Amino acid sequence: MKSKYFPTSEFLQARIGRRPSFAWRSILHGRDLLIKCLTKNIGNGKTIRVWMDNLIEDGELTPPWRKNNFFNPNLRVCDLIDRRRRTWDLQKLEDLFLPADIQRIIKIKPVLDQENFFSWCFNKSGEITVKSAYWLVSQSNNTVIIIQANQLPSINVLKSQIWKVHTDPKLHVFQRKILSGALPVALALNSRGLHIDERCQICGCEGESINHILFVCPIARQTWAVAGVPSPEFGFHNGSIFSNFHYLLTNQENKSWPEEVRKFFPWVMWRLWRNKNQVSFEGECFSAINSAGKAKDDWFEWVEAQRVEEETILSEGNKQVTGGVNLRGEVSQTGKLWLHPPKDWLKCNIGTSWSRRNELADAAWVLRDHEGVVLLHSRRAFTK
Repeated sequence: MKSKYFPTSEFLQARIGRRPSFAWRSILHGRDLLIKCLTKNIGNGKTIRVWMDNLIEDGELTPPWRKNNFFNPNLRVCDLIDRRRRTWDLQKLEDLFLPADIQRIIKIKPVLDQENFFSWCFNKSGEITVKSAYWLVSQSNNTVIIIQANQLPSINVLKSQIWKVHTDPKLHVFQRKILSGALPVALALNSRGLHIDERCQICGCEGESINHILFVCPIARQTWAVAGVPSPEFGFHNGSIFSNFHYLLTNQENKSWPEEVRKFFPWVMWRLWRNKNQVSFEGECFSAINSAGKAKDDWFEWVEAQRVEEETILSEGNKQVTGGVNLRGEVSQTGKLWLHPPKDWLKCNIGTSWSRRNELADAAWVLRDHEGVVLLHSRRAFTK
């Protein structure tokens, strides 16, 4: 490639030429990015001019300031290095440069065993990687977008509050997708290059957005009303998806609202989203009364399932071996009768429990004779 495209120069100075191939144009396009972030490191310093080339870094690479009015324009970096000590000659530095520049030059460690070499700024190793190059391109191409995004209010607080909502894990993920704009509504799909009808498939209004499906659509507003959820001061239809979400999250502890109204709003949003999909793919739509009723039923079933699971865990955790055993008595602390083994027999009771909060499993066992005297016992916790 060198013999064809840049036989008399180096790659960084090569020109595009008169009849460049597509591959060569692509390489030069990547070279422009490479040049922006290459740092020229000091080797033996024979080819770096002190007053002409970029030597020190002060926000960006720049030549040092001149201390004297008279100077040698052809002075090379190698002339400032004490080759015997393989480091900078401090006396020469003090004669030529200002103290601030001297401190910056001293931080540069010359490598005398090789010529000057380049390194990539965005990796500690100095090697360029596809990941770091892609990051640099995304930063440079999206500068305006990044600035605008930094000026907008952060939704990270809302996203963190989602995980505190007592609901099904799948609804945690669903709510996070809502705030991230990751649901496939018409406006979002068209912004990604698709060309589909942007009208709401339920009410026929223009602009099918996430906020429209969940809060603005007449069916959605009726569903919230039938479900008994109080509307914001100016109504759900006048708020953004973020303000509406914030309204629901902040009223979770509002004692003036009934408990079920405070707790089951994720199921209302889930039901509204399912209705949208059923209209789009099956042509079926529920009324507001049916939607609110099904959302309440889904919430009630989930609550009952959690209650049954908690009762099961508590009953297993309160077995006689974990709750303590009456050594001589007939009845354990759980009220269950401990049956004696036959005479001269031994009986071993085993119990386990599981803590979802700590993700720990506890196991215990106790060995007793026919009179109930404890001979051996032990317990242990197991991590997941």
